[in-house]
Amino acid sequence: MNREEKQNEIAFLESKLKSAQIALIANYQGLSVRDITTLRKSLSEKGAGARVTKNTLARLAAKKTIGADDQAGEFQKFFSQLEGPTLLIYSDVDPVSPAKVVQEFSKTKEIFAVRGAWVDGAFVDQKGIEALSKMPGKEELLATLLRLIQTPATQLVQVLSAPSRNVVQVINAQKAKLES
Repeated sequence: MNREEKQNEIAFLESKLKSAQIALIANYQGLSVRDITTLRKSLSEKGAGARVTKNTLARLAAKKTIGADDQAGEFQKFFSQLEGPTLLIYSDVDPVSPAKVVQEFSKTKEIFAVRGAWVDGAFVDQKGIEALSKMPGKEELLATLLRLIQTPATQLVQVLSAPSRNVVQVINAQKAKLES
């Protein structure tokens, strides 16, 4: 990789980390290209991305984007995870969806291991990622919110239509009585 390619890679990683709601570091060693492609496809369906990267380039990009002084301890925990083969997973849409995809993938491919993540200015370890993956995602929360908003309106319509429905039932009962 020449100097220009390295600078382009750092710029790309910087832009992804700046806008990311979550950045996960995973060890992909032992996975086939097909497995990584499957993981990338699953992540892209959820609005996330994954990139195999050199640790030195990832460190430089991370220092520029998330290496703030007030978060030095948390950043050092994240920074220390950049060792060995690294797959950087990022999402600027939803922090829960990539965690869910990664957890599902790690169940099928036991050699795949997530080392840690950077979420909202804090380092999250493997247990934290597992807990995050069990939370409802953005789509699930929106669906729940929509249901909660619609419920009172639906109940109001049912209450308002009940008297007219009762009148129709009484008329139909009287009609049936007269016909028999």
